[in-house]
Amino acid sequence: MVFQKIKKTMLVVFATLGFLSPISQAYQDYSIGRIRAISNPYSTSIFIEVAKNTGYVARELIDPPRIMLNLYPAKLSPPFREIIINDEFVKRIRLARDSMNVVKAVVDLKTAEYNFNIFSQPVLSRVVIHISPPKKDIVAQLLTKEENSKDKFTYTELSSSELLPFSNKTIPEKKNGIYRIVIDPGHGGKDPGAIGPSGVKEKDVTLAIARRLAKLLRENLDVQVFLTRDTDKFISLDRRTEIANLLGGDLFVSIHANAAWDSKVKGIETFYNSQYVYGEGAEEVATRENAAFSSEVKVKNIIWDLIQNQYRSESRQLAEIVQNKLVATCSTLNRGVKSARFYVLRGINMPAILVEAGFISNPWEEQKLKTPTFQDKIALGIYKGLASYIKSFNRKVGG
Repeated sequence: MVFQKIKKTMLVVFATLGFLSPISQAYQDYSIGRIRAISNPYSTSIFIEVAKNTGYVARELIDPPRIMLNLYPAKLSPPFREIIINDEFVKRIRLARDSMNVVKAVVDLKTAEYNFNIFSQPVLSRVVIHISPPKKDIVAQLLTKEENSKDKFTYTELSSSELLPFSNKTIPEKKNGIYRIVIDPGHGGKDPGAIGPSGVKEKDVTLAIARRLAKLLRENLDVQVFLTRDTDKFISLDRRTEIANLLGGDLFVSIHANAAWDSKVKGIETFYNSQYVYGEGAEEVATRENAAFSSEVKVKNIIWDLIQNQYRSESRQLAEIVQNKLVATCSTLNRGVKSARFYVLRGINMPAILVEAGFISNPWEEQKLKTPTFQDKIALGIYKGLASYIKSFNRKVGG
């Protein structure tokens, strides 16, 4: 659930994770658990551990500026808690028992000018309060690199409510394991990508899938998620690589739609980067996807290959898991896992894959790719693959 403050107004919203009868309530533990905050100069995120079926009512109070939540059903022991945050936006959060099954949480703010999001994460059994400055775009200043040579890469906060915040000045410490995922919607702006028989553009399909995938990851996993673009704008392949590396990502997923001369060709395939081409049609796909490559960075090619080589095994494993989950979820032809030289993957300093989510050149698949239902399936398949890989990886490292 998202709230964005435009003026000093009062908002009242009710959200619930489920409905419980009085009898079932008596046998469940509704205790408020751990409360923690992640702060940086551009945002504050507060995480409140709650029971799986706890809902909330949220109100914005303006004098002084506060955000108040009534959590129900919920219990607090001891009956009062205060956590001092004292960062750029938040003074503290106070929790107190309001009635038998209601706990009141009040976030005392330092400023009257802010945006805020409140949402539930049912899988993680927690409510998240995110406070940030007025709308800004995380990659906007990065894309003015040529205009600002003294400070080439300056990030501000994401404007999309589907994504978590980031600042290049103070990045929250990474947990053990995989925590930060970068999603790359292919093409954009002046580069439409492949265009289907009825005019569907690859750039629109990839952005729609990326947004859905980001939402799934954010709502169901304890990770940070970033998009290399969240609007219809052109970003060169080498710049996408720079964005991912500067974000300090742990995984990189580039999303595309495939094309072939033969309009009957169909199915899903997933790629990882390699100097050696493997798989039917892999070289042709790489040639098409590399068309937007910027010639100014060709001198980096050898270095980029060395960077991605160290992640080749992990990238191949990630590609195999994602491919299997995608095919099972979408019930489509499995074209397998393949490898080739993809410029957008070459300099990525993390495991990286490129998903070709169907052939936009196939009239039947083109029509599916433009529908929200099929886009949801693709996003869900990629999500399942990432979740499986992350779970396996984090178990090994103790994350």
